Amino acid sequence: MFAIWGLLVLAGIFVTVRFTGLIDHMLPAGDPPNVTFGRDADLPNTRNFFLACPADRLPQTDRAMQSPSFNASVAALTEVLIETAPDHGMKLMTDVAGGEAGRLYFLARTPVFRFPDWVEIELILPETGTGADAGNNVSFCLFAKSVYGVDDVGQNEKRTRAWLADVVTRMGQGS
Repeated sequence: MFAIWGLLVLAGIFVTVRFTGLIDHMLPAGDPPNVTFGRDADLPNTRNFFLACPADRLPQTDRAMQSPSFNASVAALTEVLIETAPDHGMKLMTDVAGGEAGRLYFLARTPVFRFPDWVEIELILPETGTGADAGNNVSFCLFAKSVYGVDDVGQNEKRTRAWLADVVTRMGQGS
């Protein structure tokens, strides 16, 4: 009988903390990782991240995918990234300290326990030149990392792949 009461009390506490927003304050997100993207990027030794970059910037890791490129403007890609992020549990953070032009920072929280994950995007401006595609292809590097723990059980990869599939669908093309 005491076990049942104990479980009910714990369940009540969890529901109260989870659905009143208190848990978001109990598990602060801190600052984003501020990654330097490139083949020689300094990646964590843990399994709580996922990375997407164009092939020429992609580091050697099994926790990565090639990011798509689009025949569009940087503004159009940025707009689609921001519009589709809430569908995947992410919120654009505009008040990030040290935020740079061409970078977007999103805060994602897991559905049940609300663990925070940072998603950082660096937009890659189109190259200028004389070729047929010069100035048109825009892409990005993305780094998603859990704030707590050493293994995200594939959550960052799952969210990233689903989000980028939506972005490709909305942009109408991707390579």
